[in-house]
Amino acid sequence: MTRLIQYTDKAAKQLRKIFKSDSKSGLLIMKAIENYASNTVIRSDVKILKGRYENLKRLRAGNYRIIFDENMTVINIYEIKHRQEAYHD
Repeated sequence: MTRLIQYTDKAAKQLRKIFKSDSKSGLLIMKAIENYASNTVIRSDVKILKGRYENLKRLRAGNYRIIFDENMTVINIYEIKHRQEAYHD
């Protein structure tokens, strides 16, 4: 079962910016999100976050981190950032 993927305006803008500068990384991010949404067994590169991002999860895609939450039918993507910037705001 594939779940619906919803991007916030901020996440969509970040993804477009990544595609402009590095389309290979953009494709890697899209593939990672789609694989996670469709595969309910493999969860090896997902962590539950603490602190400011409590109750959110992060998915690793190369040098990028995807901050999201999920339920049984929807994955909400909040931010897509380079790993060096992912947790500093």
